[in-house]
Amino acid sequence: MNDGHKNKYEVIIIGSGIAGLTSALLFANKGKKVAVFEQSPVIAPLFSGFNRRGVHFETGFHYSGVLGPDEVGGQMFKMLGLDVPVEMCNPDGYDNGYLVKSKRVFKIPTGYERLEKKLIEFFPHEAEGIKKYLRMVREEIDAIPFLNFHKKQYSREELFKFIGSGKTFDEVLNECFTDAELKTLLSFTSVLYGVPPKEASFMFHCCCGGIMYESAWKLKDGGDGLIDIFVKALKEKGVDIFTGKKAVNIEETGGIKKVFFEDGSHYLCDMCAAAVHPKEFIKIAPQDVYRQKNIDRIKAMEETRGFFILFGVMEGDFFGQEINNAGFLDTDGLAGGFKDFMYVNVHSGRILPGYAADKKSVENSKVICVVLSVDSDDNIWNAPENEYKVKKAEMEQKIKTRLDAQWPGISEKIKFMETATPRTFKHYVNYYGSYGIKRKHNEAGVMPITKTPGLFLIGQSTVAPGLIGAMISAFLLDKLIERQQTKR
Repeated sequence: MNDGHKNKYEVIIIGSGIAGLTSALLFANKGKKVAVFEQSPVIAPLFSGFNRRGVHFETGFHYSGVLGPDEVGGQMFKMLGLDVPVEMCNPDGYDNGYLVKSKRVFKIPTGYERLEKKLIEFFPHEAEGIKKYLRMVREEIDAIPFLNFHKKQYSREELFKFIGSGKTFDEVLNECFTDAELKTLLSFTSVLYGVPPKEASFMFHCCCGGIMYESAWKLKDGGDGLIDIFVKALKEKGVDIFTGKKAVNIEETGGIKKVFFEDGSHYLCDMCAAAVHPKEFIKIAPQDVYRQKNIDRIKAMEETRGFFILFGVMEGDFFGQEINNAGFLDTDGLAGGFKDFMYVNVHSGRILPGYAADKKSVENSKVICVVLSVDSDDNIWNAPENEYKVKKAEMEQKIKTRLDAQWPGISEKIKFMETATPRTFKHYVNYYGSYGIKRKHNEAGVMPITKTPGLFLIGQSTVAPGLIGAMISAFLLDKLIERQQTKR
């Protein structure tokens, strides 16, 4: 479409998270005239993190699997033409599981052989089950086309098949193990996608958590560094990026989409891809964007649990303990869907110039975020301001008390600088849940293709949460559009 109208684009992307930026770059690399619209004042607000008093805090990324140069994440960066510096996490222990009942610390290694050896060392009576479980994970991952499209040739039809074992994650755990503490430890990564083992398919678990059994990676320049790389590439391709523009309605007439924004402006396009929460999408899309039964299904979908997070800086060490990431794993917590799960992430950010005049003080400082899983309940987080402040203070104290129970006196050594609640998340992504909708076993996902020609939905709700899931959703849309065009 090129009729000289200044508000017309071939493609409009709504939302500037990883899925939106990836999709924008895929379209731009094909020579399309593209614009990205973001409701926040900044690009990718959750993934980019934020600065407070000379400290940068990471909010949307700590580590990910399959980002190596020969893995699907690294290959997607390459296909996009991006040079993204990554660094492998410590293969001997990139994360720590604090087993509350036995008071043991399990340093989680990467690499199937290392992981198998370490698990058997801790749980020798479950040796055969451990070997069986890890074999099942590998087989499941190898059978998922979108995790292997960089190294295997698939037909367009094969690429969109999601077969899997048909089992829940919980069923696989019970099939392989009897030890409740081992099952709790292996369920640790379910927190990364917000679905308890009883509700998650084994395939979904492998897509989100199982991919880190082989490798775990950090972004050398953090989440904001990756966003800077995306933005630079998009600008070089002539993509227009708008911030502070919240989409409120999409109309379609004669193949042309008209996207209206909260400030009263509107833009036209041939194609529109919305990288937003599915419930937000059906609010702004044409009424017949999906069949009514699918719209009703989306409205009824459960949200994942929310996060309550304290951000701070600590000078010195944890009383001589070498600590990085730490999840507190209680067998009772597993049974309850990890409702009060607490996670401590150290080095989750960086000290900026000007934080402290004393160089030694900066070198000894650790950036910390402490995460508590909480209900994503509108009655709690949308309460009147005075009730909200009381609840916020209660939760802050609850986190500090639990920290001190593990490391006595540590909460006084941490200089807490900021708090994020589910209300904070809603401000940026319109919903309280940390990972959007729950992707439950045997529950159909949300389709990226709609009944409105040229209007699509992308993002973690269509594939899987996290950096990899968001990028894959954009690549799958690219392949779906190719398939549609081939059939014409």
